[in-house]
Amino acid sequence: MPWKNNKKPTVPGLRGLWFSVFFFALFTVLIVFDIGHDLASGTTVYHVSLELLMMLAATVGAYYFWKWLRVARHVEQDLAQDLKKAQAETSRWQEEEQHLLDNLRKAINRQFTQWDFSPTDKEIAFCLLKGLSLKEIAKLRGSTFNSIRQQAHVLYGKAGLGGRAELSAFFLGKLLLPDEAPDKAIDTHGEMYRG
Repeated sequence: MPWKNNKKPTVPGLRGLWFSVFFFALFTVLIVFDIGHDLASGTTVYHVSLELLMMLAATVGAYYFWKWLRVARHVEQDLAQDLKKAQAETSRWQEEEQHLLDNLRKAINRQFTQWDFSPTDKEIAFCLLKGLSLKEIAKLRGSTFNSIRQQAHVLYGKAGLGGRAELSAFFLGKLLLPDEAPDKAIDTHGEMYRG
């Protein structure tokens, strides 16, 4: 399943931000030690001032990357929560969809039984409803095209239907109406029915 991805989402460059924070912090510490050494050995004020500016720049750099690291961590946590919610919603929807499909399949199978379809008739009728061509059904069942065409003709006769379109319309015609259907609508056979 495409949603079953347990890999933790990461913000691109998160490791790079950690490295940058570490680098600037280390650079700041080294400059502090160097300034201490320079002051002990009696260096010029200009040299110490230059190193203080470098230390300030390194400190600002460390703070900047630390700040963006915190932002990136929050984004990562939000993405992880959104992904978890999306996975839960997808799982719930798939379970609901499977339940509805199972009920539809059982209802169709009951109607096939009422039409006195044999097990072979039922298999072919389900293939027809799925949209497979007679040639594809023949290949799937290891039969000939003419044999499948004849069996399809027989099952249409048992159901009192004119062909594949009427078979599909019998089960799916009223499913494909908009949610806010008018009180009266025309089904695929051209007959009026109340919604």
